Amino acid sequence: MTKGDVEKKFFELYERESDSLFRFVFFRVSDREVAKDLVQESFVKLWEVMISKKIIDNPRAFLFRIASNKVIDRYRKAKEYSLDLLAEDGFDAPTEMTVSIEERIDANEALEALRELPEKYREAVWLRNVEEWTVKDIAKHLDESENVVSVRIYRGVKLWKERLKKESVRNFPRKIV
Repeated sequence: MTKGDVEKKFFELYERESDSLFRFVFFRVSDREVAKDLVQESFVKLWEVMISKKIIDNPRAFLFRIASNKVIDRYRKAKEYSLDLLAEDGFDAPTEMTVSIEERIDANEALEALRELPEKYREAVWLRNVEEWTVKDIAKHLDESENVVSVRIYRGVKLWKERLKKESVRNFPRKIV
């Protein structure tokens, strides 16, 4: 494969996967700038591997594996940040309201409940239900069998629903007598 072919394949992959990869990383780090940096680093690493002429069976899964490893490395190096520290560091929450308050609250509750799942379920459920990956692609990404991934998704969704039910019961307005 010529350098031009590698470059073309890389840019096609970038166009197709950059938004999805950003959402994947942002969900884990909750900081827009950090997510941008990690996505950029992931693509740089992919480029380095591609120009080294190593064969990549599934570039999409490989790219997401790189990003996962970048996120893990970041958490190993960084200490926990409070919301105040994030604000001081320039965390910029979206200000445009494109959906109703009720929809945003529901979505935020769903994301919070998903974040509370154990990692082995959280990633599989996220990739299947939010990113709409196939079980086969998730299995390659996680280096697990399709059966294991299917079970994780099933159990993860079940846990997710249980947490959402508990959350909605806890937040349901009570009648004051």
